[in-house]
Amino acid sequence: MRKYILTALTSLLLSCSSAEITYHLNAEGERVYTGLEKFIEDYAERYRGKRAAVVTNHSGVNFRLRRNITLFREKGIELVAVFAPEHGIDGYQNVYDTRQYTESNQYNCIVYNLHHLSVHSLRHLLSIADIVIFDIQDMGMRCYTYISSLKMVIDALHRTDTEFIVLDRPNPIGFLGTDGPFLERPFVSRHISAFPSPFLYNMTIGEAARYYRGAYRKQVKLLVVPLENYCREQSYIRTMLPWVPPSPNLPTYESSVVYTAMVFLEGINVSVGRGTAKPFEYIGAPWIDPHALCDRLKNLKLRSFRFRPVYFKPTFSKYRWKKCGGVHLFYVGGRFSPTEMAYRMIAIIREMYPARFRWERYGRMYDIDYLAGTDTFRRALDTGRSFADFRKGIMPGVERFEEKREKFLLY
Repeated sequence: MRKYILTALTSLLLSCSSAEITYHLNAEGERVYTGLEKFIEDYAERYRGKRAAVVTNHSGVNFRLRRNITLFREKGIELVAVFAPEHGIDGYQNVYDTRQYTESNQYNCIVYNLHHLSVHSLRHLLSIADIVIFDIQDMGMRCYTYISSLKMVIDALHRTDTEFIVLDRPNPIGFLGTDGPFLERPFVSRHISAFPSPFLYNMTIGEAARYYRGAYRKQVKLLVVPLENYCREQSYIRTMLPWVPPSPNLPTYESSVVYTAMVFLEGINVSVGRGTAKPFEYIGAPWIDPHALCDRLKNLKLRSFRFRPVYFKPTFSKYRWKKCGGVHLFYVGGRFSPTEMAYRMIAIIREMYPARFRWERYGRMYDIDYLAGTDTFRRALDTGRSFADFRKGIMPGVERFEEKREKFLLY
């Protein structure tokens, strides 16, 4: 009898392990296949025996959550080095790691800290590889440093014979379209504002590679392995892919959507919920009356958001261990302009608390100028201009970008 039960349980486990996985019970249509899945299925065999440098992190998994590093080795690709972006190879670091590399027993390789390498050093390190594979879940925003990492690798491979292979992944916020000002030269920075685009560039990581290579670094040997069944306007939930938090403070898909607007508030002296259970969904400060602010935000009548008054106490970052009053933002769906939402929220906080409000500084520069890629966002708020007036001024740069990027799109 015991033998029969064990045999039955074994058969059940085997049948479950081979069954198709479903991450969303109410999903409709066909699921999206990532560039990693297509590479393993259709491309990997041609690279058997090649020496590969891999730029990746914890988000580099397939539909069944198996790591790309393991899959590459199973296909006979030799990994000579791994490069991790901000937050590290396992994606948990909130504080910048100042080490240039670590030795990983888990992955049996050296993992270089891409966030602290120069382009010159990276170019030297990549010279030992036949191919460089990039597989990271991007967020579709210029201030999110993974797109700066992509740019850095392309810069390092310019005028070399090393093939650069980008495994495409969905843009989680592609349905929001292009939004925000185009990056101006005085506000270029190494990580926060490096990629030449508007704040939201409405491209997948593969399309972004094609755009930057085609418009700025033509002498790079590039292969983009595209997505299958992907539509630019669909939300990430509709892809039927698992949501792997791309960084520690974007734990849910909803938080990643809210982040597109609330990241601008890192440029002022409020907490954006870092160090709480709701990063970028909690906004506040010790000097804010949550009920008063909530009432003002409700009057904006934003279709995609609802607000409730809240108190919270961050465990790190701004106002650590201090009781903050503020709002809890609920994203309820639909398309919106992150730049407009941020602009109008900052305007309200500035108006309600003129003696408390201040712009955060980074040395001589304002943080908001790096985030926005321009100082016109800050100056427009300082002079009381409407968002419509601000938007009118940035549209020529956005339109030039959209025209330039058109021929590099895949979807």
